[in-house]
Order: sequence, then structure tokens, then C-alpha cells
Amino acid sequence: LIEQLRAAIRDFKLKHQLDHVVVVNLASAEAVPDVGARHNTLSDFEQLLSENHKALVTPSMAAAYAALREGCSYINFTPSPGAAIPGLLELAKQQKLPHYGNDGKTGETLVKTTLAPMFAMRNLHVMSWEGFNMLGNGDGKTLNNPDNRQAKLENKTRVLDNILGYSPHSDVAINYVPSLGDWKTAWDLIHFKGFLDVPMTLQFTWQGCDSILAAPLVLDMVRFAEYAYRQHEVGPMHHLACFFKNPIEVEDMSLFVQFEALGTLHVTLMHPPPPQTSRSAAKQTHHRFL
Repeated sequence: LIEQLRAAIRDFKLKHQLDHVVVVNLASAEAVPDVGARHNTLSDFEQLLSENHKALVTPSMAAAYAALREGCSYINFTPSPGAAIPGLLELAKQQKLPHYGNDGKTGETLVKTTLAPMFAMRNLHVMSWEGFNMLGNGDGKTLNNPDNRQAKLENKTRVLDNILGYSPHSDVAINYVPSLGDWKTAWDLIHFKGFLDVPMTLQFTWQGCDSILAAPLVLDMVRFAEYAYRQHEVGPMHHLACFFKNPIEVEDMSLFVQFEALGTLHVTLMHPPPPQTSRSAAKQTHHRFL
């Protein structure tokens, strides 16, 4: 399978006469694998490949490995592991490639990571946050399987603990409703208390077109990944955290904090520092020695 994937990437690159390829994983969620010691180094992971150990090498890992071996930048928009295991993080650094993931943030969790900081800022104690999600496309059908749904539910739930600093009662449900097609609906109930412990409630309904919400993010991230490659950036692109529910190596789940990192990059791109002349460089060196 990996050799087929690598051949397909090479053929695509040759057919379109490309200098560089960015691979994006947009597949449906896979069952949560048992990630352990044999994923910790590149050599151990490649041993799993040589043994054809399908239980420990998931399709997303295989695709990420093929992409990185072919010198491609890589984006994982799914909750599947992709390149986030230690062995593949090592491979990305070895190949000097930028990458990022996991699990695109386009709906309920986008709203959740926007609203939750408000409750923390105003010291409004969230007692319960319940979320009910319905969708009807291929993703919805796949997520109807409890094994495939597990990683998605974990990513949706953990953001509250991170932002609030405590664990309110919280449950997230994902139901497959075929008639909804590519449209997804989320209904959330937030039960909180304020001054004098007076209980209050906030409810919201989010209804969006799954593909339309995801497509512009994917296009932007491909451009960011291509730019990062030209700038010789290596490893996780942490400034893309605001696009993901489970961003690699990022601790703060607040959308505002994550977006600030992207905004800092935008300012740098729009107003790059002036090229340094040999005279100014010498002057700065002189000042440092002084």
C-alpha cells in the first residue's frame, strides 16, 4: 500500500510538473489505534511496516509515512493519528518538512473554544455543558461506529477542561441523520452560575454545511504549508493550531490565543523586516560586542 501511495504521489508530481506537493488527509475518522512503544522511533515504526503489522499501522499513519518519504508537506484534517506519532514526527524532522494536524475545527468545537474563554474571563462557573451533534454525510456514517467516533468525542470534550481549568459535567453525542446530507447541526446547553450562585442557561444551535466550512481552511493551510516549505521550516506548524481540535504540541485550547499566533505570522508576512545590509549587520555586531 505504501509503495502504491508513493508511486501515486510521484506520478501526480510528474504529471503536473510540480516542484513540491502538499498532501492533505481528508479521510473519515479511523478507529483509535493502540499507540505505544513501537511507535516511539522511526526505526521501530519502519519495523512495524516491514512486519506488515496492520493492527498497529493505521491507514493515516501509512499515508503520512508515504507523503513524508516522498518529500511532501503534510496536513492531517482528521482525528486519526497521521504524522502525530513520535516515529513520524522524527521522520518529518529528518526529511526537513513542515506538517500539522489533527482534527479540523469547523463547527461545535469552534464555537465552544470561542465561548468557553468568556465564562472563564467573567468568572461564571460552568456546571454542565452538553452537546448534541447530527450530521448525514460520509463522515456521519463513519462516526456512527463507536470505535471510529471515540477520537472525535475525546477531542471535542477535552477543550473545556483546558480552557476552564476544571471539569464541568459534559457529554457529547454524535448521531447519524442521513437526510441531513452535508449539513450538520449542533445543539449545546450550557448551565452555569454567577454572582450569589444564581444558576443561568445559555443555549445555541449551530447549523452549517460541512464541506463549505472545511474547504477554505484546507486551501489556506495548503498555502501555509507550501510557504513554510519554501522558508525551510521544519516540523509542526504551531501557528495553524486555530484550525484544529487537537493541535500538535499546543497546550492552550482557547481560539483567541491560537488565532493570535496565526495573526503574528500574518503581520510578519505583510510587513517583512527589511533586508539587512552588510553595513547594518556589522553595526549590530558591533553593538552586541559593546
